[in-house]
Amino acid sequence: MTPAKKLRIEAWKQADPNGNGQCSLAELDGWVQKVLLLKYPKEGEAIWKAFRPSYIRAFSDARDIGADKKLGKSNCSTDDFVQARTFRVFISYLVIYGEMYDAFAQLDGGGAGVSKDDDRKISPDELKKGINVLKGYSFVFAKDLTEASADAVFKEMDDDGKGAVLLIEWCRYIEQKEQAAGTEMGKLLAIGDDEKA
Repeated sequence: MTPAKKLRIEAWKQADPNGNGQCSLAELDGWVQKVLLLKYPKEGEAIWKAFRPSYIRAFSDARDIGADKKLGKSNCSTDDFVQARTFRVFISYLVIYGEMYDAFAQLDGGGAGVSKDDDRKISPDELKKGINVLKGYSFVFAKDLTEASADAVFKEMDDDGKGAVLLIEWCRYIEQKEQAAGTEMGKLLAIGDDEKA
């Protein structure tokens, strides 16, 4: 067994304290919080709070990998939880969606992190002003983004055409571009897509 697999098995035991083989969003959110507090006693709570929207995206994407199966006599199904077999993907998604959210937060309000100027959406002007900031991220679409192409990119991102890009639209756009380019990130984000089709 590889060292990475041993660490993952130990992490799963911590994330799934009742040992039922599945984790809810609350369980995984709590696990992330504990890990961050252990690693960063002073800053862990602030980091956990700052990146919570990315945990929700990671959970939502990882939980629907595989066929949906009813669990017992309840109304719950496997699509309501991250399973032990998809925990590895969830961890990868934490990193991927963490990067997506960090970039989103940098653009929203035009400043680093979350502040009073943020409205949880990106405007066309915020995207244009953040072009150089985006160059520091690994996203395929950002490599060739220019002020001249920013309006067209924004229009593509803005699914509902309301003139603002929400986090879900931001993540979906990046996911599509990464998958189309065949990047490692795109391949990871495509896991389970063929099962949903």
